[in-house]
Amino acid sequence: MVFRALCVAFVLLLAHQPGAAQSLHVHSLRCAYQARPRGLQTPAPTLSWQLAADQRNVRQTAYRILVSDDKQALSQHLGNCWDSGKVLASTSLQIAYAGRPLQATRAYYWQVQAWDNHGHASAWSAPAAWQMGLLAPQDWQGARWIAYEQLPAARVNVLPVDGKQDDYTGNNVLPLLRKQFKAHQKVRQATLFISGLGQFEVLLNGQKLGNHFLDPGWTKYDQQAQYVTFDVTGQVQKGANALGVLLGNGFYYVPPVKARYRKLKTAFGYPKLLCRLALEYRDGTREDIISDTSWKTAAGPITFSSIYGGEDYNATLEQPGWATPQFNDQAWRPVLAVDGPAELLAQQQEPLQVFDTFQPQSITQPQPGRWVYDFGQNASGIVELQVRGHRGDTVRIMPAELLAADNTATQKNTGRGYYFTYVLKGSGLETWRPRFSYSGFRYGQVTGGVPAGQA
Repeated sequence: MVFRALCVAFVLLLAHQPGAAQSLHVHSLRCAYQARPRGLQTPAPTLSWQLAADQRNVRQTAYRILVSDDKQALSQHLGNCWDSGKVLASTSLQIAYAGRPLQATRAYYWQVQAWDNHGHASAWSAPAAWQMGLLAPQDWQGARWIAYEQLPAARVNVLPVDGKQDDYTGNNVLPLLRKQFKAHQKVRQATLFISGLGQFEVLLNGQKLGNHFLDPGWTKYDQQAQYVTFDVTGQVQKGANALGVLLGNGFYYVPPVKARYRKLKTAFGYPKLLCRLALEYRDGTREDIISDTSWKTAAGPITFSSIYGGEDYNATLEQPGWATPQFNDQAWRPVLAVDGPAELLAQQQEPLQVFDTFQPQSITQPQPGRWVYDFGQNASGIVELQVRGHRGDTVRIMPAELLAADNTATQKNTGRGYYFTYVLKGSGLETWRPRFSYSGFRYGQVTGGVPAGQA
C-alpha cells in the first residue's frame, strides 16, 4: 500500500512540472493561408499556426520552425532546408520562409515547436506540407500551347465590346486532346500543372481529376493566364497511361452565333492547352510529360460552349474510353502548336465547386410541350439531366429567373438565347450536366422531353 501511494504521488508531481509539454499544443499549420497549398510561386512562402493550452493566460514567447524536402528527415526533426533555431518572439502569423532557395515542383514538409510565458515547451506539431509551382518560363520544360485549330489573326479581338457589327458568324470546334505515355516504374510523386483556355476538364486514365468547375480563373488573357496544380501520385500507374483534356470557350472566346446570347465580343483565340506532368520515380529519377505536337486531337461531343450562351452536347458523338491508354486514336489528327499568354500564374484562389443540389419544388405545364421546373430559389448553378429516350432525341432546357404572365419562363431580364441542349445516344438512363457554362436561375423550362411519370 505504501509503495502504491508513493508511485501515485511521483506521477502527479511529474505531471505538474513547469516545463511539461502536455499543456501547450501547436496546431492548424498554414502556408500562404492554406493547409496544403500546391503551385506556390513565391520564393518565401509565409507560415502561420495556432496554439492551444490547458490553462488561461497563455501566450507564445518563442518558436522554432523546421522545413525539409525529405519527409523522413523531418520525422527525425531535421530541417535540411531551414531550421530557424529558437526565435524569441510572440509572432505566429505570416512568418516568411528564410531557408535555402526553394526549387520548382518540389514538395516541402514543415513543423513548429513553441514556448509559452509559463515556461512550457510544446511537442513538435504534426507535419504540414506545401508544394512549389513553376517559378520561371523554363520550368515548363519546353511545353507548348497546343490546339485543334487557330483563330485567324484578323478575328482576334481583346475588347469586350467595340461598337462594330460582326463581320463573321459561326461556331467553333470544342476539342478533345489526348496523350498516351508510359511510366517506367512506380512513382514517388506525380504533379500535373495545367492551363486550358478558356476552361478545361482533365482526365487521367479515364478518371476526372479534382472536383473543380470552370478552371482556370478569368484573367486578362492577352497578358496572362492561370494554371492549376493537381497531385496525381495515386492515379499514375506503372506502364501505360493516358491524359485527356476537354476544352471549353469560357471568357476566352465568345462565339458569334446569332441565336445565342453574347454580352461580350471577346475573341482572344480558339481553345488551347498547356501542361506539364512532372514524374518523380521511386529510384529518384525524373521524367516530364509536356504538351507538344506529339499530342492528338479530335472534335468532342460538346458542340457549343459559351459562358453567356449556354452549352450543347451531342451524346451520339461520344468516343468511349478516349482518355484511357487502351483507346485507338489512329483517326485523330495531330495538334497545332500555337501562341498563348506570355505570363503563367499559379491559381491560388479557392476553385469553384458544386456545393449544393436543389430538387424541383413543383413542375407545371403552362403550354403544350413546355414543362417548367421551379427550384424554389434563384441561385448561380447548372442543371443535371437524367433522361431516357431514342438515339437522336433532343432535350432543351432554358434557365430563367422569372416567369412571364402566361407562367412560361422568360429571359427578358437576363438576355435571351441562353440554354442547354442535349442529344440522346439512346442507351438507357443517360445523365448529363454542362461543364463550361452556368447561369443564375430559379426556373428551368424543358422542351423535347416529358417529366418522369407524365408520359
